[in-house]
Formats: sequence, structure tokens, C-alpha cells
Amino acid sequence: MKETALLFGPSRSLVGIVSEPANGRRTDSPPAVLLLNAGVVHRVGPNRLYVKMARHLTSLGFTVLRLDFSGIGDSKARRDHLPFVDSSVAEARAAMDWLHRARGVERFMVTGICSGAAVSFATACRDLRIVGVLLINPSAVHLHESTDEPDPTIAKRAMSRHFWRIALFSSFRAQNFFRILTGRVDYLKVLRGMNGFSLSNLFQNSSKSASAVAALESKLRMLQSRGVRPCYLFAEGDEGLDYLNTLCRARLADWCGARGLMTMEIIAGANHTFTMLWSQQALLAKVENWAKTFAEGARS
Repeated sequence: MKETALLFGPSRSLVGIVSEPANGRRTDSPPAVLLLNAGVVHRVGPNRLYVKMARHLTSLGFTVLRLDFSGIGDSKARRDHLPFVDSSVAEARAAMDWLHRARGVERFMVTGICSGAAVSFATACRDLRIVGVLLINPSAVHLHESTDEPDPTIAKRAMSRHFWRIALFSSFRAQNFFRILTGRVDYLKVLRGMNGFSLSNLFQNSSKSASAVAALESKLRMLQSRGVRPCYLFAEGDEGLDYLNTLCRARLADWCGARGLMTMEIIAGANHTFTMLWSQQALLAKVENWAKTFAEGARS
């Protein structure tokens, strides 16, 4: 493989690292992969995960570009007042433009952790060149329109669900009980989190929440019409999993099943940033399996 630092964008103010096989791209090459910033973490990703993902995918024959959005890492801050929800998508598309001009790439896959997943989803909805999107522990932002404020009752119910799930039904439960017995627990935080839980509010839904679910389904159906099926990949300990389940509830089974609008996988025992080395290896294996479906499509 080989790695190259580059400047791109309208004013050449964005910084990226492109990793590619040493023998270059062939006519049967799979789509290129974009890795989008996780929050304000620059292009190496949390725990250097983006470096590991890029090099692993490159070893499989993929070209990978990990970039810094403006104002993050080595990329200069923007001089306009374009909100991040729009500028991040524009900059992801600028990265695709560079790969098209410099490497002849015409199809792309996008992925990222947390807010990087949210930007991946938004970019996939706006750019026809994207054929695959992997949402790793996506933030709740992508579940709402940019002009909407998330319903605070949903957030509270989701946090309650999260604490109860982690405490009683997750692979963390034995560890949690040990921490309780040894006094290594923030009891006040736990009580606050569980406070919003009741059997009745599990079945309540506001008009704002119903509107968000309808909008999300509309986007998923639009992507499906283009042959794009988003893959949601959650760490078991991630709160976003509970937010998605709280907001969408029974729709998820239909979306992942009969309708085929999305897929969802969970890495047991992992946390939001995949701190443990074994969980990083598990993540790389999931990313590899996802990416290989597009490599097989390129060869067929």
C-alpha cells in the first residue's frame, strides 16, 4: 500500500490522507471509502481506529480517504457562515470530487463513528455516487431534520432504557453487579437515568417523534430506490442504540426484515469508542464484511 497527504476543496484548505494499494486502481476496482470525522477527533479517529480501518481496507484492495473537516485537525476553518450540517456534507462531496479527478473513482462508500456516521447518512441522501453507508454508533442527529429540536422526552426515555438494559440485560451486567457490591458506582447518575422509566411511557409517542420516524423511513426508502441499504453497527454499550429503539420501536423489525430498508448489527461487550483491543478487532472484522459485499459487486 501507499499513503499520500493531500490538500483539496475549492480553496485547497482541507487536509486528507489517501491510502491505496501499491498497484493502483484497476478497471474492476471496488468503490472508494471515505472515513468522516468522529466529532472533533481528527482524521486518525478515536483510538487511531480510522488509521487501522484505512490500512486494513487498503490491504483488501480498497482506496480509502480519511479527511479533516474544516476547523478540525489540520484543515483550516471556513470563512463563511455555512452551518456544519451543510458544510460537512459539502466537504465530503469535495473529497469524492478529488478522488474522481485524481484516481478516476466513480462510486463511493462512506462511514464514520458517532457524528461521522450522521454526516455519512446525510451525504448518502444527497449524492448519487454513494452506493454504501455504514453507520457506526451514529449520533441521534441523523434521526431528526436539521431544523427540528429532538423531543426531550424521547431523550429521557432513551437514557432510562439504556441504564436498565445495561444493568439487567447486557453482557456488562455481571461487571455492573460487582461494581455495585464494591461501591464503585455513581449511584446518583444511575438513579437520574432510571428516573424517566415507566411501563406506560414505553408506549407513548409525540407528534414530533412520529414525524421524525416518518421522515427517516422516507429517506431509507429513497436510498433503497437507489440500491443503497444503510448498515447500522452499534457497540453494545452505546446509548445511540437505545435512542434508535426508543424512537422507532417496532418499525425497526420491519425495516430490517420484510422491507429490507436497513441492517443492524451489535458488537457485544464493546463501548462507544471501542477502547478494548479485542473490540477494535471485532469492529475491523465487521467493517471488512461490509466492504467485501461491494468488492464482490465490482468483480461481478
